Amino acid sequence: STLEPLEYVIKDKFYRINLEEWLSALPPERLKEFKNLTGRDYAQKSVLTALRRFVKDNIDTVKYAEWVIDVSEEVRGIYDSKFNSPENQLPVAPFIRTGISPYLPGSSIKGAVRTAYLNLLKSGTQFLKEKRRAELVEGELLRAIIPGKEGSFPRFTIDKDPFRAIKVKDTFLPAGSTFFAEAINYNKKDGHLNPTSIQILTEVTYGSLLNKTVSFDMEIQIDRKVILRPQCGIDSLHRNITVQDLLHACNNFYTKVLTEECSKFLTGVSGGEHIRAVYSQILEKAKGGYLFRLGWGSGLISMTISEDLRTERRYGKSKHLIDKRLPMGFVKLSL
Repeated sequence: STLEPLEYVIKDKFYRINLEEWLSALPPERLKEFKNLTGRDYAQKSVLTALRRFVKDNIDTVKYAEWVIDVSEEVRGIYDSKFNSPENQLPVAPFIRTGISPYLPGSSIKGAVRTAYLNLLKSGTQFLKEKRRAELVEGELLRAIIPGKEGSFPRFTIDKDPFRAIKVKDTFLPAGSTFFAEAINYNKKDGHLNPTSIQILTEVTYGSLLNKTVSFDMEIQIDRKVILRPQCGIDSLHRNITVQDLLHACNNFYTKVLTEECSKFLTGVSGGEHIRAVYSQILEKAKGGYLFRLGWGSGLISMTISEDLRTERRYGKSKHLIDKRLPMGFVKLSL
């Protein structure tokens, strides 16, 4: 989702405001002033900036903020400099939340684990690139394919999917673990990394590379009753799988992803030494645990089980970075 300046205010911090509650409590004369603004041609650019200014100058952010988080100097600077520019709608992308609490969806975590496990099962197997192939590749690797009817193509069946038995809960992040940052998209062209003009203001987590470690508990369970039930149809290949096996698969896959991403993005360009150093730091910090990756900005190869199955040939030309140097999404897991 996105928020626009009538839904938030940036001062010393980022304030997600409750506009309706504030308007309902406005004194009559101030409410009349607001209505006079909205009563004009709302499509006029001057009206949009006037409304922004009215909200920012008058709202009590302490009383009417739904949640408050840190904001980077870069985002604050963009907000201040573009605030009176009606052509810039200043959209920002917040973390997914329940109430005021940001969280990592269990479905996203499970999807990242699934990608790594599929990569483990593939281990050198070659597949032809065909339409409709992705679903069939998953089915064949998981041994979850059933014959098609009357000569039609075989198809993947969820009844045989071992991930039916793997349960991942939503993971809530601790208070103060996120902030709004500018994600800059860099293009690789003619031997140089060039920032694009795309404005991306997004809520991200802190991390050890930003000198503020964020720790959280993640719960992954394997339901043995489901896997071992003969009538469920899950292949015996998966019968003895453990959580530690899944974490090993994640570490192997995302370590390989990091190495390939660094190579594809930075090979043949100048001025990327500080970014290459960050990739090395990530590998070093992941020692003693399991490297993992998830979330927006992770990139194509983190979501594709192997290079020979990718259809996107231009991968490696661009990358989203935080603080002009930090690739996104890497996590260290410990059991």
